Amino acid sequence: MAEEHPPAAQAAEDPLLNAAPSPAPLVGTWAATGEVLGEDGGVVGAVTGTDAYRWLGPTVVHEVDVVVGGRRTQALEVVEPYDAARGAFPTRAYDDAGGVDVSTAAVDADGVWTFRARGARATLEVAPDGATMRALWVRETPAGDVPWMRLRWTRTG
Repeated sequence: MAEEHPPAAQAAEDPLLNAAPSPAPLVGTWAATGEVLGEDGGVVGAVTGTDAYRWLGPTVVHEVDVVVGGRRTQALEVVEPYDAARGAFPTRAYDDAGGVDVSTAAVDADGVWTFRARGARATLEVAPDGATMRALWVRETPAGDVPWMRLRWTRTG
């Protein structure tokens, strides 16, 4: 008769259940489109550009070149290896205006990503076939979440 393990003990022994999440679904080059949303949820601007995620050893480098509401923005984000204690990937982004932002990226069991930056949060879903992604950014305010940007990406490489 096979030895029975309690669920917690079985999970501790199963490397697939304990595997760290991977940013691999994001890796590639993406054409970005979307809308900037006003306080009332109406569209107040467009977003177009490219995002490229590339491996650099155990990290992922994310290059951003977008036009948001008529203003071009370029940024470089480093997605560090998964930190099990935080349950997220630490990230650090640098933009062409000299800004530096520290944030986190977490992915749940369904593959839904949550990016948390200072005062903002995005929920991103990669399509099952990996060809597209979509995200909603919200600003976190004392009065509650305010929709900020609705984005879509199509894989180009």
